[in-house]
Amino acid sequence: MPSVNPEYLVAVFLVFVRIGACFVAMPFFGHSSVPVRIRIFLAILMAHSLTGLLPAGELDPHIFQPLGMMAAVIIEALTGILFGFAVHLIFYAVQYAGEVMGFQIGLAMAHVFNPIDGSQSNPIGNILSYVVLMLFILLEGHHHVIRAVVISFDVVPLAGANLAAGGPLLLDWIGDFFTTALRLAAPFMVTIFLVDVALGVFARMVPQADLFSLGIPAKLLAGILLLLLYVGYFFPLFPSLLNEMISYLRLMIEAVVPL
Repeated sequence: MPSVNPEYLVAVFLVFVRIGACFVAMPFFGHSSVPVRIRIFLAILMAHSLTGLLPAGELDPHIFQPLGMMAAVIIEALTGILFGFAVHLIFYAVQYAGEVMGFQIGLAMAHVFNPIDGSQSNPIGNILSYVVLMLFILLEGHHHVIRAVVISFDVVPLAGANLAAGGPLLLDWIGDFFTTALRLAAPFMVTIFLVDVALGVFARMVPQADLFSLGIPAKLLAGILLLLLYVGYFFPLFPSLLNEMISYLRLMIEAVVPL
């Protein structure tokens, strides 16, 4: 029976490691509200289901040695983390854009716990993180990611990923990360800049006015009003961001294909 075949059990375990590591780094599945037991159960279920569909081929004999098994587990874990990080990069960009927005309207000190990644972020970053996560689920982004990860087993053999090829991609994506974040935060930055200019002109015209007492609520009110408009216009923008996530994942899968 294949269930008691040692080679089959090792393959199931390595598939489980790749999927489990991907779930940890991936949005939605890596969310703190998803219990760890659920993640492990889904990873085991997918591993057992996918192992029988893997391309025919014997595992490297070195994998059945202690050091070889350790190396294979590390390679598969890093492969899954790379896949998950490729998808999560857009979420980081949105959260960073929220940090910039909150800083512009004076919410830099109002940092609260962000359940998306367990860090501290301002309320604007939290709102945008929840909006992006909701849209990611509604547009079935997690289904697209799972399909891409399943396809990766057809082109990236177990313990055979070319991890070094993923480094240049990550460096290129760091620039895209800041570009996307600044593009999302640009409306807030321009609006608050105009508010600061208006307050400066007002201070020159009325020197007796307390600019500090007027500036903070003025920028906060302008930021809240702009946020209401921004979230509404963000919905049509997200499909393009989702396509960018999937393209990042596919590029990463193609990059780690062994030579």
